[in-house]
Amino acid sequence: MALRTPPRSLLLFLALVVAVGAAVHHLVDGIGLAGFFLFISSIEGKPAWKWFFDAPGNQDSGRDGARSFSWRRLGAQSPQEQRRMPPLG
Repeated sequence: MALRTPPRSLLLFLALVVAVGAAVHHLVDGIGLAGFFLFISSIEGKPAWKWFFDAPGNQDSGRDGARSFSWRRLGAQSPQEQRRMPPLG
């Protein structure tokens, strides 16, 4: 769990959840649901998720495979395109 201040939009959403719970006479349930949402939002993403959703890597980052073997972009297919590619070094 990361111990940092949550974004203002999350705090407003949690306050809204507690307010709706209080409006329908379920204050304790609203507080519990807001606490659960706060706990879920504080969980860091797994490294595997970052591999899929971060930008493709380069040679220096060690994530070069994501650049050439990724579904996000198609590499140079023809010999003419391969000649136009920048050098790797």
